[in-house]
Amino acid sequence: MSDPSQIPPAAETLESQGAEDVLSNEDLTQAAAAGLRWVAYARIAIEVVLFATMVLLARLIPPAAFGIFAVVTIVQELAVMMPMEGIGGALVQRRSIDRDHLRGGLALSCAFAIGLSAITIGLALLVIEPLLGQRTEMLMIATTPVFLLGAVYAVPMAVLRRKLDFRRLSIVDLSLNATRALATLALALAGLDAPALVFGSMIGTAAALALALSFAPVPLPRWRPRAMRDLLPYGGPAALATISWTGFRNGDYAVIGSVLGPAQAGYYWRAYTLAVEYQGKIANAVAQIAFPVLARTAGAEAMLELRQRMVRLLAVLVFPLLALLVLLAPTVVPWLFGPAWAPAVTATQILVLGGAATLAINACGSALMAAGRAKALLGYGVAHFVVYVGAVLAVAHLGIAAVAIAGSVVHGIFLLVAYEVLLRDEVESPLRVLWQDLAPALSACAALALAAVAAQRGLDALNAPVVPLIVGICLAGGAAYVLTLRSLHPDSARDLAAALRRLLPARLGFARRLGAAVPAES
Repeated sequence: MSDPSQIPPAAETLESQGAEDVLSNEDLTQAAAAGLRWVAYARIAIEVVLFATMVLLARLIPPAAFGIFAVVTIVQELAVMMPMEGIGGALVQRRSIDRDHLRGGLALSCAFAIGLSAITIGLALLVIEPLLGQRTEMLMIATTPVFLLGAVYAVPMAVLRRKLDFRRLSIVDLSLNATRALATLALALAGLDAPALVFGSMIGTAAALALALSFAPVPLPRWRPRAMRDLLPYGGPAALATISWTGFRNGDYAVIGSVLGPAQAGYYWRAYTLAVEYQGKIANAVAQIAFPVLARTAGAEAMLELRQRMVRLLAVLVFPLLALLVLLAPTVVPWLFGPAWAPAVTATQILVLGGAATLAINACGSALMAAGRAKALLGYGVAHFVVYVGAVLAVAHLGIAAVAIAGSVVHGIFLLVAYEVLLRDEVESPLRVLWQDLAPALSACAALALAAVAAQRGLDALNAPVVPLIVGICLAGGAAYVLTLRSLHPDSARDLAAALRRLLPARLGFARRLGAAVPAES
């Protein structure tokens, strides 16, 4: 199979129940490379739209409203991610599926959605109102229909992921975020604050569901016990793991909101979004490719080899952005979002360390999912959640900077744990593998920091305006990064050049210069 676009559609594989969808690393690399362009272009467009929208919303909506939204978004993320990684993940991970798996999976997903909606309403009435106030309680109850939307959404998305149809997956993702951004902005301009953020997100999910169903129509739900039993050994633990992951991603907002108030929760949300969530979106875009691709590898050795190449490339792409954020946050945050957001700067700089750790953790998660190790993923997620929330509870009274330090330390520790879990049966030391994964990006980032700090001091001495200051720092740091990467880690430079050749127009010549003397097939 030389052309990834010729991978058979799901409808065909469903009819051949005994066939296993196993591909060689060469075919999977080609499929991933073909999908990379779609995923990257969609992600760039999404982030441009979302970032522009967030800049406008930061000036229309006060920090306290963002703090309320940060709590309610726990429900929205859980409603989408739990069926996506649970039943949806089981449909992707299985070697072969038939129509009964789709029917039974959809029925099971919808049943869980109804139960989770009832639990959420009960928790909102009993817990949220006393701790976080009536506004947060009402918005949490109002957002419960998203459980049913997410339950249905997971199945057509699983079909597209199983087909490695990254083009349509990217279009759905783009429609979700563009609709969400436009709806939220329209509601904010109409005078809403926290409700604009909550309902705008729900509208985006509904639009994405409609498009996903048009791309991958699925049969109506039916109760199919045999097929459900096939899905539950992976789907059950994977779904439960998302509770822990969602809690550890968002539980800090609830703690900060209850201890320090919604405004401080809003500042921390802004810091976490910049330092962790934005790079996490890049990691999730890669995971969108990584999970179905790794799940199709011939064995554990091939999967780990492909995973290592992916995580090195991801670190080389994202780590320089995080390093620049540390240097530029004091200038960029108040300039972009307004002076009211200045209290978020210090937490943003600290959380960069946590962002770097979670990037590598997410890559381990994709490998564990592809290997079908849902119980290991569940245990890891629960432990990470419990330790993280415990640390946040212990230091929240000291302020959001203390929470950022605690969070970064916990994420760093659990990065080490993730590699231990992933490589428990391998001969090579997990610490050695971790260093091999991150060394190219870290050494090049050291050179970036030196060059960028020197440029910053020179431009500050000249009293350079904000835009030339930002551009000068980025150019100096970026040049040092690329030169160091090419000199010390040519293999990573070649992989980066090969990826950029897929993404950038050939006439720009940047990828060619970065990977000089690198064969086109690298």
